[in-house]
Amino acid sequence: MKQIKVLAIIVTFLFIGQQAEAQKIFGTRNGRITFESPTDGDVKAVNNEVTSRIADNGQLTFSLLMKGFKFKLAEMQEHFNDQYAESTKFPRADFKGTIANLKEVNFSKDGSYKVSVKGDLTMHGVTKNVTVNGILEIKGGKPAARGSFVINLKDFKIDASSVTEKVDVEVSCQYQ
Repeated sequence: MKQIKVLAIIVTFLFIGQQAEAQKIFGTRNGRITFESPTDGDVKAVNNEVTSRIADNGQLTFSLLMKGFKFKLAEMQEHFNDQYAESTKFPRADFKGTIANLKEVNFSKDGSYKVSVKGDLTMHGVTKNVTVNGILEIKGGKPAARGSFVINLKDFKIDASSVTEKVDVEVSCQYQ
């Protein structure tokens, strides 16, 4: 009886180990996220310090410091961090989601794949479900992702109505 329990434990660990090895995880610490107001060209910033991970099981995460956004005008950066994003109070933005159409992506074959990513975006203390359409390109066994979407700032309790109500967001990551 004791031998059966030991054998069951060993088989379980082997099965878990095989599953862990089967999943490939790619990451980057220098992903790029930009945003721009469609109504005010001065509201434009870029963050090149985005941490992201993507796994061949479709899991996708992004994390960034709000203070990492850089503006052309120093005054805009100060207003963004102090008045709108409240970056001291809400220092991070995070996304956790999955590729909804994972069956259409082959991580082991070079190519360009249209993807739909669904998940939760947390920003300014508010979490909202979002869907982002984009492209996942596999080249030499390594993925690169890019996508775009619109954020309605009111949805995240950010009152920037004196400047803009929405921003166009673009995401770009080259994974290792």
